[in-house]
Amino acid sequence: MAHTFSMLGIMNAALTAQGIDKLTSVNDGSPEALALTENWPLIVEAELEDGNYNFTRVEEHLLTRVEGQFGFPDGYQLPLSTLHVRHVWTLGAGGNRLSPDWSSDQGHVYLDAADGCYAEVLVSSDPAVWGANFARGVQHKLEAVILRLDDENPQQAEAQAEAYFQRARTKSSKQRQRESGPYRESSFARARFGRG
Repeated sequence: MAHTFSMLGIMNAALTAQGIDKLTSVNDGSPEALALTENWPLIVEAELEDGNYNFTRVEEHLLTRVEGQFGFPDGYQLPLSTLHVRHVWTLGAGGNRLSPDWSSDQGHVYLDAADGCYAEVLVSSDPAVWGANFARGVQHKLEAVILRLDDENPQQAEAQAEAYFQRARTKSSKQRQRESGPYRESSFARARFGRG
């Protein structure tokens, strides 16, 4: 049976692994709770940006236009939950994907596309959809935070976190390969064999 993870549960797993009493709530006022809640978004978002996990990737059709910046005439608003923009594209006359030059800032993408664009973004996600290896990686990163509070060496916890994150990345990569199928037509093949 699959387990559902939570912020409090992962924090308590880190605390009990270090012999510290569990939190009653994420904001219980203890020094440990303060340190863990302050470090939580940094740990999670950094790994989500690095890892290309399936549970965080979303394709969005961006239509809310804003003034362009960075030398681009058009800008489009990103969803508020966006952590990172991975790809931006537009659709050509035949429905094929075009890859224009683009830039982004905290809340928008900028390009030359008056009719909107599409973007693959990483969004913040609820721990309830995380896999066990990702949750264990976060737990070990939190253990490193706890060890630093006590002026102890966090290297072993950091190494364990990286090992679990690597397992989670590998599993996510295998899932992406299965979803995309065994054959992907290259742009060369489309050009050569796609002519009528």
